[in-house]
Amino acid sequence: MQMKAAKAIVEIWEKEGIRAVFGIPGAGINGVYRDLAVSSIQHFCHRHEEACVHAAGGYFRASGRLAVALCTSGPGATNFVTGLYTCQIDSIPVIAVTGQAVRAQLGKDAFQCVDIAKIAAPVCKKTWCVTDPNDVPRVFAEAFRTAREGKPGPVLVDLPLDVQNADIDFDPAAYEPMTFETPAPRPEDVAQAISMINEAANPVMLIGGGALLAGAERDCVALAELLNMPVITTYMAKGCIPSEHPLNAGHCGIQVGQPVGNKVFLDSDLVLGIGCRFTDRHTGAIDVYRRGRKFIHVNIEPSEIGKIFTPDLGIAADAKKTVSALLAESKARGKRSAHVDAVGLPALRAKLARKVDYASVPINPHRVFAELNKFFDADAVFTTGCGIVQIWSGQLQDIDRPRHYLPSGGAGCLGYDIPAAFGASIASGRQAVAVMGDFGFTFHVQELAVCAVYSVPVIVVIVNNAYLGLIRQNQKYAYGYECDVAMPANQGMIDYVKVAEGFGCYGERVFEPDGIQPALARAVKSGRPAVIDVVCDPQVDCSMGTAIDAVKEFVY
Repeated sequence: MQMKAAKAIVEIWEKEGIRAVFGIPGAGINGVYRDLAVSSIQHFCHRHEEACVHAAGGYFRASGRLAVALCTSGPGATNFVTGLYTCQIDSIPVIAVTGQAVRAQLGKDAFQCVDIAKIAAPVCKKTWCVTDPNDVPRVFAEAFRTAREGKPGPVLVDLPLDVQNADIDFDPAAYEPMTFETPAPRPEDVAQAISMINEAANPVMLIGGGALLAGAERDCVALAELLNMPVITTYMAKGCIPSEHPLNAGHCGIQVGQPVGNKVFLDSDLVLGIGCRFTDRHTGAIDVYRRGRKFIHVNIEPSEIGKIFTPDLGIAADAKKTVSALLAESKARGKRSAHVDAVGLPALRAKLARKVDYASVPINPHRVFAELNKFFDADAVFTTGCGIVQIWSGQLQDIDRPRHYLPSGGAGCLGYDIPAAFGASIASGRQAVAVMGDFGFTFHVQELAVCAVYSVPVIVVIVNNAYLGLIRQNQKYAYGYECDVAMPANQGMIDYVKVAEGFGCYGERVFEPDGIQPALARAVKSGRPAVIDVVCDPQVDCSMGTAIDAVKEFVY
């Protein structure tokens, strides 16, 4: 049957399971909006195009379901790039769609005509600029498959306006989403992996974000229990094992790492890495990280295996299928490790936990995270973007469930927090909390208006230390100077409470540690989006180092 290409696009979205679009209308994309307006899909209008992608990414991170980010041409499209990069490096699939000038104007410097498909290509799995209207169904079917298949990630489809408005032959009833197979591990690799684990004295499991994306987190914990292996999670896998599970050894790393995770890792002689990437903030100095231990690396993307260092055994396969096969092989052999740390892990966690019960005024930032852990139940979803507050959050927050801690991991993107929390709340219906610093708060603060308009009660907790804290620390310890990082106005003349109220939200500033929980309670009771500005000590440093055996700890 004949219909406008734009109508076919919206029909395809419905067939592919899209229920939410995060976008901003514009002249270059209004052909699609005409049909989106009368569809079953809910549209959320944002205040900045980058925020549309962060919201769509947050939606997926919280639910595992795809969403669409939609905007017009020119600067609207180029504003997508940072959001796409944030999704790409964290393996988050999003369908990004941009409007474009008519085909006759392509390459002629027409108003708001930019080659976004070429610009975005390095930060997407694939991009298309559709110049033949009849290609629309094929391109979108391929786009959805590409976003989901293998290592997931964002894709972008650029649509000239006359392509949107062209008539094409398309039968929605005949459309079927493309299918794909996830690779299974080779039986000989599975057998070798279990043999290596059984031969090790102190094996550990390292769960990465890829295990969560594959839905393998429960099987990973079951395998760890079967083999008596401590579990270390990367930052992107936070919540894949309950914080109080007896085998939870916390995080390993030079920034978001924890003393217990670094100790257990350094004591190990074999690492089973599942869905991880061995990136720099996790490993630190590679020679220290690798010394004295063997590595088994499971990743669905073959190019990830050996990218940082060559493991003793690489398995390019789906994490869930691999862990399932490892479980079956281990059960058949019936051997458990005698790991020296496993039995005493809960006591070791308590012994090595960083101090958080500070009663000082100004408030020590560690105390903020202690109060967040006490106040919110396990169902709350947290987002965080970049800087010293993100690192404190990763080090100190207790998260008990997968898809409840949604950081900007590889990009470390200021401005990610609020729109991602909005998307996560839309997807899950849960209380979403954005945890950020005072400087980061002003990146995409306008998205508070979106939360207010759609009555989504995102709570923003500002850990206000009136500094570019991470940069101050780097300048201080790496270079011995300080330049343009102090922001005392953020605790004085700049009033974040009035900012919140101006966007239709609840706002409150807290000066004493005992006031944090009552403020959070009032924020929840308000039923509105809220900003809790916690005034903190500007001079508190964050524990970190250059190698996992040389993390400098700070206690105040």
